[in-house]
Amino acid sequence: MSSPGQDPNVTRIGLDVHSVEQLFSTFDPSPFHEFSLNSTAAQYVASEAWYAPRRNRFVIELGLRGKPADRRAVARLGEVLREHFRRAAATEAQNLRKLLRTGLISLAIGLVILAICTALARAVDGAPLPDGWREGIRDGISVFGWVANWRPAEILFYDWWPLRRSRNLYRRLAEAEVVAAQPSPHSPTEEAAALDTMPIEAGGG
Repeated sequence: MSSPGQDPNVTRIGLDVHSVEQLFSTFDPSPFHEFSLNSTAAQYVASEAWYAPRRNRFVIELGLRGKPADRRAVARLGEVLREHFRRAAATEAQNLRKLLRTGLISLAIGLVILAICTALARAVDGAPLPDGWREGIRDGISVFGWVANWRPAEILFYDWWPLRRSRNLYRRLAEAEVVAAQPSPHSPTEEAAALDTMPIEAGGG
């Protein structure tokens, strides 16, 4: 993340691996193999970006064995990362549209059921039944009518916004700039720090 002296409107996410190949999936049956970001790397980047201020732009800093990555590795990661999160954003946008459509259809069905239940409850009020039976049946029908609207209410009030937030986050990550990580000023640049900051295994999907 941002350090003193850095732009507060920029969120920096560091990736340090033994080889840039660790960041890519080596098994992908889809026709997009050349744009396959390792799922562990994608989850790491997204989780680091999740709590960043929503107006911040992202900069991905790539290091190889504790040293700045070369231009070729930076360019390759930038291409793969942009395509990966562009597709992820498109998928989330499609899921959001499907969810909202399901919510609206469910709401229409729920309102019809509620109207029918309301009419039945009024009919029961005038039925020649003992008071206890009449009240029980009427209340049961009314509750059923309102319960039929619980799921559409849940979708339209609560379920949609996490998908919208994920879609927006992926769109921002698709526009992230990938740069070579800068050597730490507290350690000599000649020193090879062969420690990864991410638990990624080569060949992972």
